[in-house]
Amino acid sequence: MTAAKKYRTAELVCVAVLIVFIIVLIGAHIGGTQKTAAELGAPFSSVITPDFMTKESEQSALELFNLPPDKTEGVVFYANESVMDVSELLIVKLVDENDGAEFREAIEKRVEEQRTLYQKYAPKQYALLSNSIIAVSGNAVFYCTAENADELYEIFKHNL
Repeated sequence: MTAAKKYRTAELVCVAVLIVFIIVLIGAHIGGTQKTAAELGAPFSSVITPDFMTKESEQSALELFNLPPDKTEGVVFYANESVMDVSELLIVKLVDENDGAEFREAIEKRVEEQRTLYQKYAPKQYALLSNSIIAVSGNAVFYCTAENADELYEIFKHNL
């Protein structure tokens, strides 16, 4: 094999490795998870205290947010029991990541309804709702309205 052919072969191998590397990087940035909703929600059980929020049923979350149950693989939902506290944490594992936009819209609608309700008589709760976090990462949806929403979102991202 001549030096030119060896160089050409090495060049092709480098290009192939680079292409594989780029594909892996793109795949990593798409998001999503293989974990179940319960696994995604597990770290929150030690962070969320009962005086802050309590774990609610999957059914109550689906009804409250008007989410289609046939498009979910699981739901974890925490909410404050007081009508004067809007703190909520919702994690949804989607069957199809293409449904993320639909779920985001449903959550945004709930947040906007809550904002309208609390705007005139509960400014602190209104401010919390104005700083809600709604994020879709592939087949996982995160929503949180709470004083420590940023901290809870970091836990979610780390757990993906």
